[in-house]
Amino acid sequence: MTGDQALGPSDRTLVRHRLPQPHVAVLTAGYGDEETVRLLLAAERSWRLIQLRAVLDAVAEQPAATAPLPELDEAWRLLVTAERHQPSEMDKILLHPQVGTWAGYALRRLRGATTATAPRWVDLGYLHALAAAAALRTGLTFAISIPIRDGYAALPTLGGCWLPTGQTWAVAEITGADGTGTITAGGASVTIPAPTAPDAAPAGSDPDAAAWVALPTITAEHAGHRLSVTLDHLDPYRNLRSPTPPDRLSAEQVARWRTLLTRAWELIVDASPGFAPAIAAGLSSVVPQPAAERFRTMSASAGDAFGSTIVSEPEDAPELAVTLVHEFQHIKLGGLLHLTPLHRAEPAERLYAPWRDDPRPLGGLLQGVYAFVGITEFWRALRGRATGRTARLAQLEFAKWHSQVSLVLATIGTLPELTEAGRTLVSNLAETARQWSAEPVPAEISSAADAAVTDHRARWRLHHLRPAPETIEAFAAAFLAGTAPPTGAESSSTVVSDSAARRLDTRAVLTMWRLTDPDGFDQLQKDPAALAEQVSGATAADLAYAAGDLALARRGYLAELATDPGSASAWSGLGLVESTQDPDSAAAAALRLRPELICAVYQRVVTTSPPGAGTGEAAGADVPTDRTPLALPLRLAEWFGADPLAR
Repeated sequence: MTGDQALGPSDRTLVRHRLPQPHVAVLTAGYGDEETVRLLLAAERSWRLIQLRAVLDAVAEQPAATAPLPELDEAWRLLVTAERHQPSEMDKILLHPQVGTWAGYALRRLRGATTATAPRWVDLGYLHALAAAAALRTGLTFAISIPIRDGYAALPTLGGCWLPTGQTWAVAEITGADGTGTITAGGASVTIPAPTAPDAAPAGSDPDAAAWVALPTITAEHAGHRLSVTLDHLDPYRNLRSPTPPDRLSAEQVARWRTLLTRAWELIVDASPGFAPAIAAGLSSVVPQPAAERFRTMSASAGDAFGSTIVSEPEDAPELAVTLVHEFQHIKLGGLLHLTPLHRAEPAERLYAPWRDDPRPLGGLLQGVYAFVGITEFWRALRGRATGRTARLAQLEFAKWHSQVSLVLATIGTLPELTEAGRTLVSNLAETARQWSAEPVPAEISSAADAAVTDHRARWRLHHLRPAPETIEAFAAAFLAGTAPPTGAESSSTVVSDSAARRLDTRAVLTMWRLTDPDGFDQLQKDPAALAEQVSGATAADLAYAAGDLALARRGYLAELATDPGSASAWSGLGLVESTQDPDSAAAAALRLRPELICAVYQRVVTTSPPGAGTGEAAGADVPTDRTPLALPLRLAEWFGADPLAR
């Protein structure tokens, strides 16, 4: 197999992709116009061709890799013919995001870098299906074999059908002419209509019936800006990493997504018109997922899948709008990374990302901060247009993410691992963030945002920072001896990723419930079952804190520490309670700045002290005193706070 026919210019002239400086400046400031995205898409087309070339070369070294399907050369020749017939349609095929996902996955399979249950020919046969789709889109007369996976035959960009083969892996024959075709397997045939077919099969229709199901296309237009995306619930490579069975939507589900996307697009155009042209030019696929918990949207994108985003079903249009902005930020930066690296190496230790539960590599942190600059800008702009609960949510999210973005940019701005392009990115993003500094935020909202920032960072430190053993021993010995904290004993902590870190945003989520949905928050207070179901990880003490009952919250956190001395949630919660009551107290200061050391010393103390030092009958006391065992965490925090270093 040679695959010697080329897609692209017939003279095989190499195209050098460059991003002119004005576009670099706008893109690295967190924005980017339509022309910027067009330039990124042109580069992505070349990137995609390189991916396909790599797959062809890898398969050439593995004879019979595609049997019982024809060799990849046959599919490649059909793709070349389609491009020569209608180049513009071929661009749609090449830039289909799932093609990039498939190519990356196929290369990992061919190189032994991933495991799979399907035979290789089933995965490699996606190229045959892609060629068939290209032939249909360009009106060619053709015939080719394609794979069937678990009874489903997919044609990228078009849709697919279920065929009753009775086999997990099978082959279908597809023929076509003038834009329509027929797919046959297992004694059944399905007619493939032109790409203008209805959006979805009727709701309640038999998913096992041999019938064509077209990919829905949703188009929204507002104030001269037009967004058109496929709602991809069918393509096996829509979930970014590995093959996924189709998850067929009903007509009602498609209608709901259409309504949400239309309203979300109106919000983006009205509130953040600077983002709209770029998103319209580059976003081509939305992959729907089941609804996630409120205020905990699940979304994702990947560098191989430029133009596609996975999104959990949102509660409302603002949630979807900010998610589209968020993920398209990732998509833009992924395109830039295909043109130039932003860092040359990784720091010795992974870094703090305020939007994640886990420590992150520098590359991931750059992606995150770029995305959250877009998120912050969206909420900033929406504040002036929204009313009621949406306005309160916008104020809170703007204040919180402005603080977090600024913190991250200050942290990474001087890292020597950044390239010149990386330094430009961080510098320009920092300038964007500085322009928000004069934006007013109501006092209540500002306090809630500050608490969320403090809480997440403290919990992250408690999970992932490990003080040196000799430091723990020195402080524990001094505390038990009743002497002052030792000077010169403290050393820096080491980042050790804790896989148990989950839901570090729990109290922030409860605060969003209280500020934006008081009735819903009241229901959470009345129904413990609802709390567990709707806010994973939340405890009664967390709910008390969010409701402003500091005494009850304190009792709850101290009781938890009596049975679980290393509870990161309880230590951070206790710090929040103390900071809310008296931010200048010694205990509050220490729990903000050195929670992981206090936690480690406490665990050492309770294993050294006489039995009962960490337990007792004081769980019901509003304010534990020095004489109650449950006061030990607070006594220890106050002792640390007496050290000027904690101030």
